This record gives sequence, structure tokens and C-alpha cells, in this order.
Amino acid sequence: MARLGADERPEYEELDVVEGYDKWASTYDQDPNPLIALEEGLTLDMIGDVQGLRVLDLGCGTGRYCVLLARRGAQVVGVDPSEGMLECARRKMTPVSLFEVRQETIDKAGLPGESFDLIISALTLGHLPELGPALAEAARLLKAGGRLVISDMHPYWPVSGHDYTEFFAGGREYRMPIYPHLVEEYWRLCRKLGLYFEDIREPRIDSRLIAGFPSLKDYEGIPLAIVLGLRKR
Repeated sequence: MARLGADERPEYEELDVVEGYDKWASTYDQDPNPLIALEEGLTLDMIGDVQGLRVLDLGCGTGRYCVLLARRGAQVVGVDPSEGMLECARRKMTPVSLFEVRQETIDKAGLPGESFDLIISALTLGHLPELGPALAEAARLLKAGGRLVISDMHPYWPVSGHDYTEFFAGGREYRMPIYPHLVEEYWRLCRKLGLYFEDIREPRIDSRLIAGFPSLKDYEGIPLAIVLGLRKR
């Protein structure tokens, strides 16, 4: 496995995750993001039909999936610890995309157990040094037979040295930590919690993505995202 290596330029500032997303919130939806461009279509395909389902978005951010799934007929609750991101999500509510948001950490959502048909967590769990508490909360909140769909940066990147998410604000670069969680770690934890894999996708950087994000040209063929589909038995 080629090592990407971290960019050690001294100009950046490290932030914790909540502080970072609070600062990024005002421009998050406007910043082009190759990870979202690659991940979103696969995640929605794995989610499938949500008409009439009760859905929880753990780490909902600015409400990207809250809006998409509410418009498709789901009853959606979004949970996120960043008030800045939630404020952006609230501004997206319309009569055809109504949803609820709560400011909570994703490992302590404070919601009734076995109350959701589907839980999604998009581009979130990689920010956690430990997966166990968040996955245990998801298992607690899912109904029997309910599904969990997770998307994130592929673990290849933090393992190879790119162990951060970066953004720019006011001409300055900021970084938040990303932790590598391999599929084996997910598998072992989820098995203990009664969550079983149904699907795994590892989309690679291809020519179509490079056309939109030329800075990725040296990484063609490397997996950028991972999308996991699980079910509670």
C-alpha cells in the first residue's frame, strides 16, 4: 500500500471536531467535496425506498440526508453535536422536507429504543476514536429487522497518513482528526451487537471524479469512500 503521507505545512490549525464543524458550517454546503460526490449516489442506492419509514440520521450535519429522505416520504430525525451545522439544517426545512433535529452526541442520542426502521450515518464515524459507543447506540435505537447504512472516508486514507479532514476559512486551513476503522473492526463490533452485514461498497477514484476534482489525478484507482449496509436481527 503506497503511503500518501500527511501534509506538514505549518500554516494549518488543528481543531476538535465540534469546534471545527461549527466554524465550517457557514460554507460547508458550498465547498466542493469529492467524497460527497463519490459517496452520495451509492449511499442513496443502498438506502433504497424510505416511504413511510422512521429514519434517524446520526451526525446529520447540515441536513443533507434529512432533506433528501424527507422528500422521499420518510419521517426523519437528525442528531448532531454541532449547533452551527444544525442551524444550517433548520434553514433547509420546507413544507415538503420537514424533519426534526436534536443537538446531541451520536453515542447518546437520548431517543427511545427500537424506534427507527433505518439509521444512517454519513461521513461521521471516522471522526470517532472509538466506534463501539456509537454502534451500540445505533443497535439500541433500531427496530428488529431495521437497517443501518454507514458511509465514510475509506480507511486507506488515515492509515496512509492523511488522517484529517481539512477546510479553509478566512484564508486559513483548519484540520479535524480522522481515525482509521477497518472493516474487520466494524464486523467484530457489529456482530456482538446483532448487526449483520448485507453489503459493502468501496468506490475508487476514477476518471469521472478526477474531471471534477483534478487534484485527485495522482490517486486514480485508490478507494476514497466506504459504504456499509447492515441489518439488525
